[in-house]
Amino acid sequence: MPRDKREFSDLDNAAASFNVLFEQLDSEGRERVIVSERFRKFLEMLRQYLRLERLEREGSAPAPSMVFCSGEPDTADALNALARLCGRHSFGAMVDDALFEALLRLNATAPLRPELLKAADDPATPAGGTIRHAIRFAKSLASVLKNSAALKMYAKQQAAGELSRLAPAAGSLSLRGSFFPRATPKGLAMELASRFELADPFAAGRSFRYKDEAFIPVELKSIRTPDQFFGYAEAKRVFGEHYAGFIAGRHNLPLLVSGLPGLGKTQMTISYALALKEVTLILPGPESLQTGLERLIEKLASSPQHKFIVFFDDIDTRELNWYYFRTHVGGSFALPANIMTVIASNYRFPPNISSRGRAFTFPFFDEIRCQEMIEDLFISRGMEHVSPELLSLIAADYVESYGQKLFDELSPRTLARYLELYLADQEKRRLMLEMSHGDVITKPDPQAFYAQNMTLLRALYGKEAIDEIREKELSGN
Repeated sequence: MPRDKREFSDLDNAAASFNVLFEQLDSEGRERVIVSERFRKFLEMLRQYLRLERLEREGSAPAPSMVFCSGEPDTADALNALARLCGRHSFGAMVDDALFEALLRLNATAPLRPELLKAADDPATPAGGTIRHAIRFAKSLASVLKNSAALKMYAKQQAAGELSRLAPAAGSLSLRGSFFPRATPKGLAMELASRFELADPFAAGRSFRYKDEAFIPVELKSIRTPDQFFGYAEAKRVFGEHYAGFIAGRHNLPLLVSGLPGLGKTQMTISYALALKEVTLILPGPESLQTGLERLIEKLASSPQHKFIVFFDDIDTRELNWYYFRTHVGGSFALPANIMTVIASNYRFPPNISSRGRAFTFPFFDEIRCQEMIEDLFISRGMEHVSPELLSLIAADYVESYGQKLFDELSPRTLARYLELYLADQEKRRLMLEMSHGDVITKPDPQAFYAQNMTLLRALYGKEAIDEIREKELSGN
């Protein structure tokens, strides 16, 4: 005889919550369990057990015989299978771990403790709803097992010393000691937040090297903050705007940065990324821009609660196999919205690559930009006006220091070192200020900058690049 309808409430609740937590429709509209391989077979059998338990209670299937098998799978078979799938783990521990995995997956976008604790109070939020489904599922499943005819018959046979079709491990299936039947929404939210912190590979810092498919925390102590970059206003504007657009969710276009060595491509890329508290910086090797790109994207996409800037530095655009980048960035596969790439190179980007993102080329470092950087430094220190004469003298002294081999190049990074020494030398600052009021003002040698840039261009691009630049100079472009 069918049982009282009230006895079906535990089955109804367990089945409904099971569907919310563990199932989704595949491309053909069929339900499938979506958890890791460790729990897949266990949950498939648990779903089968709940289905058989319902058929038995409805009277659509005979109650399981505890002496012989009818040939059709019944609840006793399902319970035996569940016990085998638990292995050395208890049934309660398997259910707990499967539920935690489901909650971690379903709430991946809100892992922070304050957010989860607030959401736990509101069942209308995704976190609050799934937390309550997990608790209801565990309580309902405990009730289903308590009222199972197969388990009740096993207890009687054990008391009478009789054999049973249920294995001892199956006969003791219950949720005694399980976390979820006893949990409150707030308590479960606190436990879930702790597990997020343990499971999150990016909880250990803001910047990570990526090597051998592992993320290794790294401290970038020598990186200047954005307000310590002077001059190059256009470069700072591009970095600020592009990163802000990514954080606001307006785009995740790659930023393709090129220019001669020493202009600040690496420092500025990292500095502007670390200045944004929402950003986690990933620093892979060049090989990850090729065959390893798909795997890297897959790993980062599994942490949608983070926004990643993936910085590929010092890339030789001439030698790189761009196939994987073209396929995964702006091609047939769009990057997940939480991932943006920045690629820096001393070389030009091919046209079919630069068209896939925002390309920016650092202009040459010359005597004009040298003085702009010096002026920007003084203005940042509260000076309303810096005389052109003083700027010229300081720039000329910097070029002279280069000529005396105190620096190995004329570039923004060596100018930054020179200015640190200049600011620390009070006597030199006084002398320069006095000289700026004189009749003769020394100017920085433009030929020194020109020669430096030509040497770099020749080394990087060959004679053809020099000819191209000279042609532009002659045409006035």
